[in-house]
Amino acid sequence: MKRRNLLRCAAVMLAAVTAAGCMASCAGKDNSSSGGEGEKKEDVHYYNGEDIDTGWTWGNVQIVGGGYIPGIIYNPTEEGLAYLRTDMGGAYRLNKETKRWECITDCIGADDWNLNGIESIATDPVEPNRVYITCGTYMSQGSGAILSSSDYGENWVKTDLPFGVGGNELGRGAGERLAIDPNDNSIIYFGSRTEGLYRSKDYGATWQPVESFPTKGKMTAEGASMGLTFVAFDKSSSEKGEATKTIFVGAALGSEDNIFRSDDGGETWSVIKDSNPNTTERSIRYPYEGKVSNGFLYVTYADKAFPNDASMGDVCKINISTGEVINITPTEHAFCGLDVQGDTVVISTVCCWVPQDNILVSYDGGETWTGFWDLSSQKNNYTMDVSNAPWLEWHGQLKLGWWTSALALNPFNTEELMYGTGATVYGTSNLSAVKTGDMKIDVRAMGVEECAISDIVSPSDPTGPELYSTMGDVYGFRHDDVNTPPQQHFGDFASTDLAAADDAAQYVVRATEQGDMPVTYSTDSGDTWQYVETLPEGESGKGGQVAMACDGSSFIWMPGVIGSQGYVTSDFGKTWTLCDGLPGGAQFIADGVDPMRYYAVKDGSFYRSEDGGKTFEYITAMLMTKCEMVASSEKANEVWLAAGGAVFKMDMSKNDAPVRVSADITEAYAIGLGKGAEGSDSMAVYVIGAAGEQGWGVYMSDDGGATWKKINDDTERWGNVNNKIVGDPKVYGRCYISTNGRGIIMGNINS
Repeated sequence: MKRRNLLRCAAVMLAAVTAAGCMASCAGKDNSSSGGEGEKKEDVHYYNGEDIDTGWTWGNVQIVGGGYIPGIIYNPTEEGLAYLRTDMGGAYRLNKETKRWECITDCIGADDWNLNGIESIATDPVEPNRVYITCGTYMSQGSGAILSSSDYGENWVKTDLPFGVGGNELGRGAGERLAIDPNDNSIIYFGSRTEGLYRSKDYGATWQPVESFPTKGKMTAEGASMGLTFVAFDKSSSEKGEATKTIFVGAALGSEDNIFRSDDGGETWSVIKDSNPNTTERSIRYPYEGKVSNGFLYVTYADKAFPNDASMGDVCKINISTGEVINITPTEHAFCGLDVQGDTVVISTVCCWVPQDNILVSYDGGETWTGFWDLSSQKNNYTMDVSNAPWLEWHGQLKLGWWTSALALNPFNTEELMYGTGATVYGTSNLSAVKTGDMKIDVRAMGVEECAISDIVSPSDPTGPELYSTMGDVYGFRHDDVNTPPQQHFGDFASTDLAAADDAAQYVVRATEQGDMPVTYSTDSGDTWQYVETLPEGESGKGGQVAMACDGSSFIWMPGVIGSQGYVTSDFGKTWTLCDGLPGGAQFIADGVDPMRYYAVKDGSFYRSEDGGKTFEYITAMLMTKCEMVASSEKANEVWLAAGGAVFKMDMSKNDAPVRVSADITEAYAIGLGKGAEGSDSMAVYVIGAAGEQGWGVYMSDDGGATWKKINDDTERWGNVNNKIVGDPKVYGRCYISTNGRGIIMGNINS
């Protein structure tokens, strides 16, 4: 089905700052709900747009997870309603029926790519239809924003903030920094990283700094300020309809007391004495997460900026009536993740790489603890099923996870716990069985696709896989079926480029960042990998580009070092030959039909090799200095180009300049070829670009570029899209798009 996560952009006021620069968007349903006072936003301007049936369905190539999940939150009043945030790949809502996560921020486009990092989520405990997210991947990339929705994230109103937000900065596992008053849900607080505490009293329409709040935090690590780390309410301190009186805020103050309290609805604040559990004999402690339950504020602490460097920490609970701080730390580790329902408390250690991080549960408010793995015997109190994402069995060893900050107890059933890791979401439905060693854990990340993709290849070989991919964090996959998660990943090193033999897809080569052997290849479709036996004489570079002949008989590697030359091998790196005439820094590809031909471009000049890459000759030039190239897998010598403002076609058997195929495409950033329509003598051509007033989008031509159709709409923009699109040469109407945070987007024509 087509996603309907539309975006309404609002030119609203944040204190004295006018919100500006909204995302490309679609107007949808009316934004009003039964919330009462504060909903009328007379200064809101809704941008035009609509959810258009383009004839294509968009989704993801199935990986299931792949990136860091720093936060999961259940709504406390609507059963089954849950949200998830990622550090660079948007926000998700859990579909109650299918138990799959659905991205609710795909309307964020490349013009606002920085908003694809989600620092905090708040789901309304009074009106569950309302949800708010704080957006911003890096503080250095300009202002962040708060998006507000009154229909579960189907439509959004954007309010710009006058400061940056760090959804992918150190400390992103803290929180939640964004919190809704449980007694008066028109009031929302946000604890920022750099500018102290902010508050809205009109459902997020306008925001003002809480001038009485005494600190902005002091900790900075790798240029990232931790600032304020969580906001929590004691609901019992007020009646329904009144502003909650007692509010708690954590602040990154390492050598001072660092939990602040208000008992008059945020008008005045005081620090809680002894709320920093450090001593002169111990390292400093920063508060990470804080939750209120049964008259106590529970807090996790770590000594450094998570997710990588912390080593020590504490867990405390603060008696709200007396102010007494009680240390309930179960073991010597750093802690981050926390959730509490009644006296049931779950916490997670962080940065304990050997033997592994742990999750611990207490059923008596922290008096006693049971670990998912037993601290003394090193024995697991669980079994783990990863059949929903088999690749998670890293080299035969399953771990509970790492970077675990997202812990979410189902408020309607505390036997159910979900938790996010650096690669996926796990969950259990029999939490209490941890006490008998019979707890069962399985993968709960279905629908979440948060990988940063570096390359994708879809070979035409009918016996080969549907797709190969490379990416950060989880390295890459062979996708035999793009609708099914892969069985295993490629190994423990990141790749900069990938090539497969188009007609013999069992041959694959990658350029990697792996030290002394930066080129690795497979002859069995990625089941196993070998390093090349040698490197070219005198060459010590790594990374770079690769291209492979369509039959696998040779491949070219150019290291990713300025000034490096290209080298070709026909024996998987036993011997190398310098590619004579191939300019350093050139882009190059293999012909899709003739194994002896390679093509290259550098600064608008085109080069051709007819001897398997050993020598290149100059053939022609064009005015455009930059372009993306793709070779036809059906016709030798046919190359298509996306070059700035146009699409070109080139017959590489001739020395003629490229020919522009149509004036309809006015911007072209990436180009791909896929299987053509029945009866057509041309492959289907896919372009990421623009066509006049239709604006940015994905375009397809069935007639050799003469005419074009836009096949996505403004609800389908996918955040930080890389300039890489690949058509499927075996399936008509299917294309794949590379993103930096939303995995591999896949479009299919509706049958």
